[in-house]
Amino acid sequence: METKSTVPKSADSGMSAGIRSRRRNKNEKTLAEIASELVIFEGSRARCHIDAHSGCNYEQKTFDAQNFVRDCRIQHPEIALLKGLFKNQDTVIKKPRLIAKRPIAIDRQLFLEALLKLISYHNMPLASLDWEGFKLIIDPIADALKFKINRSNVKNHLTMAADKIRQAMKEEMSKKLISLKIDSASRHNRSVLGINVQYCLSDVVVIRTLAMLEVSQRQTASFLKTRILEALKIYGVSLDQVFSVTVDNGANMCAAVRELKVEFERAMITEVMIEQDDNEDQDNVQRKLSAGLLDEFQNQINLIRCSVHTLQLAILDVVNKSNESVKAVTEIAKRTKNVKYKTNFKESSASYPPVWNVTRWCGIYHMMQSFVSQENFFKQLAEEYPELDLTEQWPFIQDYQHAFKPLYICTKTMQEAHVTLPDFYKQWLMALSEVRKLSNNQFAASLHESLTKRLTNLRNSQAFKMALYLDPRFNFCGSKLFTAGEKAEIQEYIISLYERIRRLRPPTSTDNTTSLNVSSTSESTSDSYGGFDDVMTELFGGSLISNEGSSTSRFMKQLKALEAEERQGHNYDVWNHWLARKHTHPELYAVAMVVLAAPSSQASVERSFSALGSILTDSRTGLGEGGEETLSNILMIKLNRDLFQKILPGLYDWKTFESEEPESLPTDTSS
Repeated sequence: METKSTVPKSADSGMSAGIRSRRRNKNEKTLAEIASELVIFEGSRARCHIDAHSGCNYEQKTFDAQNFVRDCRIQHPEIALLKGLFKNQDTVIKKPRLIAKRPIAIDRQLFLEALLKLISYHNMPLASLDWEGFKLIIDPIADALKFKINRSNVKNHLTMAADKIRQAMKEEMSKKLISLKIDSASRHNRSVLGINVQYCLSDVVVIRTLAMLEVSQRQTASFLKTRILEALKIYGVSLDQVFSVTVDNGANMCAAVRELKVEFERAMITEVMIEQDDNEDQDNVQRKLSAGLLDEFQNQINLIRCSVHTLQLAILDVVNKSNESVKAVTEIAKRTKNVKYKTNFKESSASYPPVWNVTRWCGIYHMMQSFVSQENFFKQLAEEYPELDLTEQWPFIQDYQHAFKPLYICTKTMQEAHVTLPDFYKQWLMALSEVRKLSNNQFAASLHESLTKRLTNLRNSQAFKMALYLDPRFNFCGSKLFTAGEKAEIQEYIISLYERIRRLRPPTSTDNTTSLNVSSTSESTSDSYGGFDDVMTELFGGSLISNEGSSTSRFMKQLKALEAEERQGHNYDVWNHWLARKHTHPELYAVAMVVLAAPSSQASVERSFSALGSILTDSRTGLGEGGEETLSNILMIKLNRDLFQKILPGLYDWKTFESEEPESLPTDTSS
């Protein structure tokens, strides 16, 4: 058995004269005396016992206090300091830790990419750059790359990347018709206006976040219009490039779109007036233009009401939060959270019914579905706890779950990244069909009526009508969807839309599309037989069709021929349908790429707000000096990830960048 003992007389010989005499006063122990108390003696051998938990195996055959003190100072500096083994109590000698070097493949581009992704993609706060643990990982890499990292210059790198993304979007949208999605929300006492854009790029629909703008005043229609125009100006987008604007059913949002229309009308009138003869009476010109152009341009910017939001309104038309049965079921759902029911839920592996939130789509349905799926458990629970009895509410809960399930499925489907207007129409009709099948359900009749009424209002949009006309699932030989008058009206819309496309992007020598007013005739290599057509007419009769307007004739024939196409099944891919006609129907293809790229919902803007909520949290409501700009830059990277990857290789001249000294890197002088 090991025992701790005092220093034997023989151990005194291990103390040097300096150690034995090193005493400040009579009551102060010498270093040798302190050392002797920190060892375990086994005969003449001495083993270190300064820290029983360290696993130290230092021992001496013959106790030497001086060597022991030296070892304790190096191996156990903190405890040695506490025990008084240092001459100067402020001095601690730490033994340097030898760390093996590891070869890793990394350069400045990859290092910066990782940092920006941690901050933007994964919501790591800028303050983490000063965290001790994070610096232990990052500093050795930064030192090896000669890359200076701090909050200040990382903000500059964020700005550089975000500006490059904005420039890339500006180039993508140049001379292109686009569709906007606009919504507003509040996060941590900040009101934010979200603006997304959709358009066709290389035969694929892309969704971009243009801006997440913090607003500090009442969101009137005029104010919203001004902020939207400011955002578009950054990207060089004019109002004549805006095909549609998708908003919720809020009065301010709808009014803002109407104001954008007025702004567009004014711009077009001004443009036409400039083109008029200077000698013509301007007042007379104004009257003529006001009579004709206002009607012509008032529908150029199509207002599309968010399909998902409209679907939720159809649900609330039938049952809303003020319904007494909804209140009663909600109250029971809240009660189940009480701790006294916890054992019952745990033993039955049951889940608590979610308490719905007004900001969450289908919240009431989720609550009802939870009760229905665990009906037996809740009935048994009510037998033990009468206050949770749902006997009176069960018919309501079951009917609600059955009636609103098709709408829940429709809502989930329409929250995909992009749902075309025809596909949304199909999903809505499928939900209607399922509701129609319900019998003896207290909600079926009123729900069917509400869905039908809401859908009729949605279909009034020009964009909606054009989308259905271009879809062979709905517009085909014998289709009853449109009357003859409506078809003629829609054809005019399509012709007008193609003219807008052509004006923005004039045809090149290799372009298959053409103006409807200018023919694309080809000249004969030789007119030496220019009169031979007359000879052909004399021999065989008939007459020539003028080349002038031949392209117009082709376009009109193809447009009208859409009414005579074969009907396609409900799962038919209308997008690929028009991609296959890119070269045979170039004008209609160009129109289809605009119309079918128009969003039917604001789902992507809602996801942008969710991303904002993951950055602004209860413990992180600001980003320091210049926080609004920094937040905007982080969101620009986070919400446009494919563009971030695209611009990264050209973000800097990396060859030059790698040879620069840290001091020459961009620095933020604002903070």
